[in-house]
Amino acid sequence: MTKVLLEVQGLNRRFGGLTAVSDVSFAVQQGEIFGIIGPNGAGKSTLFNVIAGHLKPSAGKVRFDDHDISGHASDEISRRGIGRTFQSVHVFAKQTVAENLRRAEILARRHNPFAYLARRALSSQADVADVASFVGLTGYLDNEAGGLAYGLQKILGVGMAMMAEPRLLLMDEPAAGLNPSEKRAMGALIRKLREQRGITVLLVEHDMPLVMSSCDRILVINQGKPIALGTPAAVKADPSVIDAYLGEDYEFA
Repeated sequence: MTKVLLEVQGLNRRFGGLTAVSDVSFAVQQGEIFGIIGPNGAGKSTLFNVIAGHLKPSAGKVRFDDHDISGHASDEISRRGIGRTFQSVHVFAKQTVAENLRRAEILARRHNPFAYLARRALSSQADVADVASFVGLTGYLDNEAGGLAYGLQKILGVGMAMMAEPRLLLMDEPAAGLNPSEKRAMGALIRKLREQRGITVLLVEHDMPLVMSSCDRILVINQGKPIALGTPAAVKADPSVIDAYLGEDYEFA
């Protein structure tokens, strides 16, 4: 039986009188690529920030690897093996690609040196050259990160997250701002994370071709509430999803 790695139970998040996330529940299996989609303002980013520890839940629970992490600080959640990439690029622009990856590794050691070293002893060596090769940045190691094309900077962000050897990677709109060829490359990298490194991926994304080609299951939320959960084929045929988000004329090109 496949292990549940992340479980969200009845999650709510309120900001004063506004409820941004309302009674959201789902479970992500180990090794799964799980997508979250919905209209702008649906509550996707709030949900992500609660899971990552940047916001505390108003109610409900988040469990990771059978441990309750509800309301824990982001650095503690990172120590447990949850990494994150961001919608906008987060690189050290004046440092080289190699220095960015090395700095990410140092931060991982600082956050949890004992767990980090234990993970390293049991896994392949996630050093700079290894990760750069995996994400396709070997030829750019001596380049300043700020001088890279935007798409390569987003790829570097994935590489930096990998330096901590996460078991679960939260990816916030990885295709945002990318051109069609860069989006295809990002989709291939997401699938490669799972297939070659065994990393479970939780993905928030608006690019439907990437979502439909990469995700095993998809949760759709609207106005903070879940309206559908299932395989890509089931979700894109769901009348409530078509009505709330995709529209009747939407085509998955």
